[in-house]
Amino acid sequence: MKKYDVTLTGHYKKTIAVYAKSPEQAAEKVRIILCNTDLIDFSDEDFDYGEADIQEADEDRTAENRADDECENENIEDDCCWECPYFCPVRGECRLEDED
Repeated sequence: MKKYDVTLTGHYKKTIAVYAKSPEQAAEKVRIILCNTDLIDFSDEDFDYGEADIQEADEDRTAENRADDECENENIEDDCCWECPYFCPVRGECRLEDED
């Protein structure tokens, strides 16, 4: 099993009201808002689309690190784990034991 680095990019689309004396002043206020996204209350409904850039993580890794990755994933008994909703693709292990 290989480990991959995945960069997720999410795009949100939301119309907001900005009070200003001119379009230039409104644009300046929008720049301030975009630099502090806590000022915007994005919700799931505002999500427009997303992208994922997937790269093999072990290009610059040593053989020892790759062996560690393989050992971590030996506890996956068979391919059915990949289809299980409790399988964590980030940690490569079952989350069922985490449920209380």
